[in-house]
Amino acid sequence: MPLLNASLKKQLIESFYTEASPDFIESEGHEIIKVTGSADLFCICPGVEFSLPELFRPNQHWEGDDLYIEGIHFVGDLVWDLAQKVNKNKFVFKMKSEGFTFHEMKFWSDIFHYICHRYLDGCQIVEKDAGMHFTQIWACAPHSINLKYVNQIHKEYNLFEGMSIICSNNFEAITASEYTQGDLIEQESIKELNSAPTIKPYKFLFYNNHAKFNRTYNVGQIVRRDLHPYGLMSINLGHNLPDDEARKELFNYVVTQYTEEDNPQVQEYYPKTGQEVFQALQNNKELVQSLKPLGKPRWISDDSARFDSYMALGKDTKEHCEKCYFAIVTETKFFHDRVENNGKYSYPVTSDTLYLDCITFTEKTHKFHLAKMPFILCGMPGSLKVLREQGYKTFSPFINETYDLIENDEERSVAIADEITRLCQQTDEWWYETLVELQPRLDHNFNHLVDNNRNQSLRFSVS
Repeated sequence: MPLLNASLKKQLIESFYTEASPDFIESEGHEIIKVTGSADLFCICPGVEFSLPELFRPNQHWEGDDLYIEGIHFVGDLVWDLAQKVNKNKFVFKMKSEGFTFHEMKFWSDIFHYICHRYLDGCQIVEKDAGMHFTQIWACAPHSINLKYVNQIHKEYNLFEGMSIICSNNFEAITASEYTQGDLIEQESIKELNSAPTIKPYKFLFYNNHAKFNRTYNVGQIVRRDLHPYGLMSINLGHNLPDDEARKELFNYVVTQYTEEDNPQVQEYYPKTGQEVFQALQNNKELVQSLKPLGKPRWISDDSARFDSYMALGKDTKEHCEKCYFAIVTETKFFHDRVENNGKYSYPVTSDTLYLDCITFTEKTHKFHLAKMPFILCGMPGSLKVLREQGYKTFSPFINETYDLIENDEERSVAIADEITRLCQQTDEWWYETLVELQPRLDHNFNHLVDNNRNQSLRFSVS
């Protein structure tokens, strides 16, 4: 007896769309599977909001479960039938987001494995042409270190079997396009930004929109060390929520619960420093709640103000960059994956996000290449090394970048906070002379970003 009901089938269809033909599937009159055509490849393109139905999760319906298997077969048959309508049997899976979650990657790996064995006679999975039928486009840095991460993920969780992987850092191109596709006036405005050293009123610029766990901790380190007067800092703690009760509930969720000594998340990620850091936020609640997106209230004091695009160097963002010596960047991926095991299988979990271990750079990093600003990068260890090997220049010895070598997540966080402290203690004269020394690197990074002739992808096979 079938276990998938009509509602679950609809949710599965709505979790992705394809680029395949001029046709589309309809559900209650709405376009569900989009199509545009793509050479000889059948492209499956989950959007930014791509999410499996909640039932398809570890500890609910997962590998080996009858409902999970039926879901795999349902989507696999649907994708195969759509591909056959346009005479295609090579598949590309590309996510329009910053990375892949384990849940979605496992689901689609199993779908491709099913298609391979159901319709392609196993497609010689271990042969040299195994990756010809199935390709994953992974939004991460095109660097060999991510080959290491992919192989590790494949070995531990049986993902990507027989697939080609393309690491493609599309956010680099998206950020560069703000300059390359701008009109002459916009290009000149961006090019002039920080084109010569000046004395500035603030030391650092620190953007945080969503109050994710590691970002809130970093803000807490700055508040605990009384560094907030030295910079422009933002975090979204519900400034636009409808009432005080809603804002209180959000504050309790992102701050107050982590002040408790036995909080399991603090014990896992910040066992030595977490409670003290989050207590500093609790003790300065009024200050912390005043930190609105894209700058302090002295920059955007009207709750109805139109904020800049999160990727853009709009008017307000340019003004911030002109007034600060360096930026603090919190990239999408900071924590190493943790592993949970329910007795049947293991799966990776990371606080706030389930992006699999990799090094990735988004607009959060590249916008400061465009703005010609030095920065501290809060990312996975080795991130600065990867940037350098991709042709960018970093900022040692003027910024102590040894934090990038620290594998332990908490120790790396503390080292970053220590360096922010040191940089805030430097005089304007020191900063002016430092920017004079760094200007050739900043100009190089700008030019390197906007150069359209660089190869921004890396392809390899997994077996």
